[in-house]
Amino acid sequence: MRAFIRHIGILDHKDIVHAVSFGPGVNVVTGKSSTGKSALIEIFDYCFGSSDSTVPEGVITESASIYFTVIHIKEINLVLARKTGNNRGFIKEASDAESGDVNTFQQPYFANDYFLPLDDYKKEIGRYFGLDITNVDTSLEAKAYRGNRKSPTPSIRSLASFILQHQNLIANKHAVFYRFDEEIKREQAIEHFKIFAGFVDQTYFVKSQQLDILQSEQRQIELRIPRVADIRKKAEADLRRVLDEYFSISGVQIDIGSVGEAIQNPIRALEKLKKISLTVLPQSDQHATQRHQMEMEMARLTAELRKSQQTLTLVQSSISFAKNYDANALAVAVPSDAELHASSCPFCNTHHPAVEREANRLTEAIEWLNTELHRSPYLIGSFEEEEQDVVRKIQSYQQGINELDGKIKAIDQQITDLANFRTQYELTLKTKLQVETVLDQVLAQKNEALDVKLDEVKNKIAALKHFLAEHYNVDSKLKEAEQAIWDIMAELGKRFDFEESFHPINLRFSLDTFDLWHQGKDKKVFLRSMGSGANWLYCHLTLFLALHKYFCSLGDTCIVPSVLFLDQPSQVYFPSILDNETEFSPTDLAKKQGETRKRPVDDDINAVTNLYSQLVVFCKEVLEKTGIEPQIIVTDHADNLTLAEGMSFESLVQGRRWRDRGFIHPSGNSAVLLEVPVTEL
Repeated sequence: MRAFIRHIGILDHKDIVHAVSFGPGVNVVTGKSSTGKSALIEIFDYCFGSSDSTVPEGVITESASIYFTVIHIKEINLVLARKTGNNRGFIKEASDAESGDVNTFQQPYFANDYFLPLDDYKKEIGRYFGLDITNVDTSLEAKAYRGNRKSPTPSIRSLASFILQHQNLIANKHAVFYRFDEEIKREQAIEHFKIFAGFVDQTYFVKSQQLDILQSEQRQIELRIPRVADIRKKAEADLRRVLDEYFSISGVQIDIGSVGEAIQNPIRALEKLKKISLTVLPQSDQHATQRHQMEMEMARLTAELRKSQQTLTLVQSSISFAKNYDANALAVAVPSDAELHASSCPFCNTHHPAVEREANRLTEAIEWLNTELHRSPYLIGSFEEEEQDVVRKIQSYQQGINELDGKIKAIDQQITDLANFRTQYELTLKTKLQVETVLDQVLAQKNEALDVKLDEVKNKIAALKHFLAEHYNVDSKLKEAEQAIWDIMAELGKRFDFEESFHPINLRFSLDTFDLWHQGKDKKVFLRSMGSGANWLYCHLTLFLALHKYFCSLGDTCIVPSVLFLDQPSQVYFPSILDNETEFSPTDLAKKQGETRKRPVDDDINAVTNLYSQLVVFCKEVLEKTGIEPQIIVTDHADNLTLAEGMSFESLVQGRRWRDRGFIHPSGNSAVLLEVPVTEL
């Protein structure tokens, strides 16, 4: 996103403004230790919605009444402010004239009406950056599993991870991103990257939820279809049973078509059934005929059942034998070869082939035994498979016998009912009603039309997937983004002074895990294993410059502002804690380091000089290629560097030099202003 910070400042208790002004490109604030340079990044972070103020305790915190930041976003100047020890934030748009003069930001400007509760304050900032997504759930099932709580929505605070490189982070071998010490914040930043990059919007998540609902519905229908098939199969058996009962009671068959036709078209069968008048044949012997047929079928099934039971006993016995054989065989020491000596007569030295023949026979025996031993596990497996087949047959025969037994008992019950003075007509009517009940149940299942519903759901799923792929195609965009970042890092990495053992540097960054590593010939070398502070520094710089170049290439569809803070990057060469003089002197700092210094001072000066030169080159290149000039704010103690040809270190500092003063100047207003024409913003 096209953005840069115009001012960072404080309003003290005397209503005096202390501020530092910046513009696009590289901005350097240089000075000795304990002058308040690092406080700038903390003030920005506090104004950017941090819950806690981490401004170093001292003169600044004692003097400050209000901390403020003015940031230019697209065509808007946004004033953000926080009072000390207050959970509210001030947010207001400012005109170009107002934002151009830091003296505008005195006590009357910060009216109470513009202060919001912290949560509302962060949401309001987010709206200016385009963070208008209120629901990022793609699975309602996952949401229900969380107790119906929404997934965390993207926050303006997540953007700080891409903007801030603090003094204790910029050359850290264990951490790369600010705020990632909390795993949940790391996971949220990774998950929300596609939002920050502008790959998705609220519609994407709405459509993804719809897709998840449909896919869940598809699974439910697919689970129900087999159950419905079982229900219809049972209904078919029930219909055949009650039709047989009707025939056995009345002596007349119901003409509603075949059982299969009635199940397939229950409406037509019901219509035919309603037109059939009850007719009974008192002298019918159909019940006896059916009972006899059932008894004969039961006898056949019983015979088959007993055969199968005998087969099962034999199979189980074979399994037991095979297992015992296998266990005993494992205890047998099997020879793999034998040492053979030629046999010959001790008197005439005549060769005798008997030993060779026996050896050949022994070899054949060994091969046979080994073959048999290898075959035993397969034999057991074959027997166990046969056992399962026989068990299934036995279960089928038992089920058939039970069904026939139930039908025979139903016929016997008819005779009992007739003996108890129930008429043949009554029993026939009862059975007809049972036929109607079965057909009604089939019709109820038929009306669900699960096959049709499944096709409809599948068509909707296909349409949604096509929509998401055509308009978003997130997976593809993330892969392309990752490759683009790799390509940029490959180019930037060549420009920094990595140790010789990592030449050529081949940095990789995963958008799935946010891990950073050097890809060696045969393994990944992660940051913690890359040796020195200089390597760690350049890994951080390479990654963050690559990210911001990629973000700028996306234009204003990306919501990450083109702003990067670098706090004390030269500390790996010249520790800032030793710098307390009125002039920056690398030689004097080297002397203070004493024996701990391992490199010549000139080499370190060249490395620091190259670092700043590359930052300037980077901003110009990105502006030329994307039309957006990143803003890099560097707070450091390095000074008076002779940069590459055509570059002036003084043009980067522009008066922001704190050697004989600090951020809070005793004489009052300490603002350092840049004249940045509105047409260039």
